Amino acid sequence: MSTRIFFTGGTGLIGSFLVPRLLRAFPDSSVTLLVHATGTDELEIKLKRLRSWVMMDDPLPGLSERIKGVAGDIQRDNLGLPGNDLRKILEETTHVIHGAATIRFDQPLAAARAINVGGTRHILAFAKQMALSGALQRFMYIGTSSVSGRRGGTIYEDDLEMGQQFFNTYEQSKCESERIVRNSMDLVPTTIVRPSVVIGDSRTGRTTSFNVIYIPLRLFHRGLLDALPATPDTLLDLVPVDWVCDVIAHLLRTNASDGKVFHITAGPRRAVPLAEVTEAAASYFDKHSPLHKPRLISFVTMEEFRRRMVQRGSRADTLLVQLDTLIPYVTVNRLFDSAATDAILAGSGISLPEFRAYSDNIFRYCLETNWGKLQDNQR
Repeated sequence: MSTRIFFTGGTGLIGSFLVPRLLRAFPDSSVTLLVHATGTDELEIKLKRLRSWVMMDDPLPGLSERIKGVAGDIQRDNLGLPGNDLRKILEETTHVIHGAATIRFDQPLAAARAINVGGTRHILAFAKQMALSGALQRFMYIGTSSVSGRRGGTIYEDDLEMGQQFFNTYEQSKCESERIVRNSMDLVPTTIVRPSVVIGDSRTGRTTSFNVIYIPLRLFHRGLLDALPATPDTLLDLVPVDWVCDVIAHLLRTNASDGKVFHITAGPRRAVPLAEVTEAAASYFDKHSPLHKPRLISFVTMEEFRRRMVQRGSRADTLLVQLDTLIPYVTVNRLFDSAATDAILAGSGISLPEFRAYSDNIFRYCLETNWGKLQDNQR
């Protein structure tokens, strides 16, 4: 039986790198993307951009025929699909991957829930219909390790609602979404994955998103950031997108992943001390884009950090808004246990590269694309 994958969020960061891996992992497969588009023209533009992006990374024979798309909306019943598209997908789909979500940290809770929780309810209703017919082999939910919220210390893969508070509405709505998915596991064959902070491709540095850690890196590059409210040994759980997608593709084709939650994280042993990240960035930027003086970062208390921001006057509010996406990741030391993931990857040949081995590739891509501004020329 041919593999037919239905994928929400397939044009995002993870999706852009995961699609070619799925097509290689399942040689007889096709991927149908649910694309938020207002009509056929916009749908085709988005599919063309994705195909072009994929071809630059991994040319595949018959690519155009194997990547398909339908216009829809996860916030609507039946995903907003027309009757013919709906029937065809329900009849032919063997695997569903749900990755569509709002990743904004600043949305009102109701808006974040409408997309993340409401969208998950709709895609699960869709998956349940397939499961009842016996056609669905796997439903994969792409969550986030940030469902741990403000909790510090060791976070286990089975942990979810542990009385934690949240830094933002993204974390809260994703936690609520995962609960919905877990509650349906007896009806739908499900695998849950929780990536941590996803950065560029370890081989090329390529990324489609310059958020989270990229924001303070850009400020640091420009000489606008010289302090962080953290300690030098605060651990950052950074994972390159190529490794994340290799793991997801492996889990999707492995029956042993059914009914389980997997941290796609560096974990305590492989997470990177913040000082190592800033030193690597300073070394690369000073060499390739020097300022009038070497770049340095001081590690200070939150009180001292805010005092320094106030001294900057009108610029402080702008800087703080930009840094809001990073501060949650450096003020709490979260150690994501990945025992289940490590066990299922044993013998697969899929291994997480060390940050120091690929960090220059990440920084190089930032400068070559002017932090994404020149990226349209590459897509």
